[in-house]
Amino acid sequence: MPLYHDAIEKNAAKHPEKCAIALDAIHYSYGMLQTRMTHIARLLVANGVQPGDRVALYSPICIDLIAAYLAVLRAGAITAATHPTYSREKLVYQLKHTGAKVLITQGVDALETLCRETDLDRIILIGNDETSHPQIISLDRAVSVLDAQAAALPDLQDDTRATSIFYTSGSTFNPKGVVVNHRIMGAATTAIAAYLNNTADDVILSYSTLASDYGVYNILMPLYFGGTSVIESRPPTAANDVLEVIKRERVTGMHVFPPIFFLLAETQEHWQRQLPTLRYISSSGQPLYSRHIERIRTALPDVQIFSNYGLTECKRVSYLPPEEIDRRPTSVGKPLPGVSVFIVDDNGERIIQPNIIGELWVTCDYLMLEYWKMPEATNVAIKTQAFGEARLYRTGDLFKMDDQGFLYYIARKDDVFARNIWNVNPREIEQCLASHPAVAQVVVVSVADESAGFLPKACVVLERDHDPSCEAALQEHCKRLMDWHMVPAQWAFMDALPQTDSGKTTGKGLV
Repeated sequence: MPLYHDAIEKNAAKHPEKCAIALDAIHYSYGMLQTRMTHIARLLVANGVQPGDRVALYSPICIDLIAAYLAVLRAGAITAATHPTYSREKLVYQLKHTGAKVLITQGVDALETLCRETDLDRIILIGNDETSHPQIISLDRAVSVLDAQAAALPDLQDDTRATSIFYTSGSTFNPKGVVVNHRIMGAATTAIAAYLNNTADDVILSYSTLASDYGVYNILMPLYFGGTSVIESRPPTAANDVLEVIKRERVTGMHVFPPIFFLLAETQEHWQRQLPTLRYISSSGQPLYSRHIERIRTALPDVQIFSNYGLTECKRVSYLPPEEIDRRPTSVGKPLPGVSVFIVDDNGERIIQPNIIGELWVTCDYLMLEYWKMPEATNVAIKTQAFGEARLYRTGDLFKMDDQGFLYYIARKDDVFARNIWNVNPREIEQCLASHPAVAQVVVVSVADESAGFLPKACVVLERDHDPSCEAALQEHCKRLMDWHMVPAQWAFMDALPQTDSGKTTGKGLV
């Protein structure tokens, strides 16, 4: 399998004038991206970066950040990206945890002290910032004076060479760093592009950064198969924001989290004639609501909807074929070719019977290598020599499988809580509430209670034509469809739900 950046370089050599990146309506060609990537790679090598070194990225999305990501791979080093909205403290933690040698950034508070607090040798500033600090250099200025002949790039051949450390969601100071290599990234990209039927003619829209595996694949996958990656740095606030980008760039596919899917479902308009190029919408990260699927199917009857399931540790596990979306809207489909899944009970035994809930264990060619510098966490997550497989990842997600092999996500094991002696699944309550016509979005969280232990709290965004006086109706809706212990004990009506930095809906801060 080719090294990940090699595949993109070959596309640049074939079609240097073709648009590779459309970022906030500004177009950048493959040739321009290739040239910038090569210059930054030579700059890294000239500043002492060697194969295997870690290079940290901390910047809002921009063309130089994308070129820098590829440049790190070309230099044989390992990317370690931190989301640009994270605090300086979290940045320092990740710099220390990875042992990063170089930081590429648009700027951060107290920049001059970072090298003293961490193992950094050099900070490279994106932009034209002037600095007199000996360890801080301006990217543009340094590239302009670089002697290319004095910074030969290494000869890289091994596709098992690590490429990136992707940090998972975690508490403020201890997220886990998932390590992947060229072979893993190439295999994951090839597997996903195969079922999405991606070609060099595709123009793929996302609202992504390079600070997560989801964002990296969204941005780079189109380049891997020779297409165009459309990136909007600001999240949309209304359906028309998305529609205008699709029309402007002639988008053929969208890779988005459900909150953007929800935005599209807000309107009742028929868009098919307005968006003749759009072929599919692919969503993952959270379950889709049946009512929203129905609305989008009505508005865009010719557009395929892909519901997917994956994790940072195993990029894509399953997908639901679009022809099944109406029959099985709550399913995340079947495993991709080459992916093996097992439903496992609390005793570590495989569950064979259909529709019995257990933890999902998975394996495939693009399973992560390890958690960076966390051998104990790796040993807990990876089960060796089980069910005839050498390595299986224990996802921590509860699933069931029907008698035809379709998978259904139930909840995170850690999210299920006890109300008195009864188990409460927040995701089941969310699906119930989402079926009510007054509910646009909902997150259910657990609230500590002296008597019951924990109680479910429903945080609801209402459809525009409803108001909070419908609480009683929602309460009755839940009582009619669920057991008493699943009915929310507390309610909060909100204008919008909080989101993670990557764009998923989150319940953090709602207790």
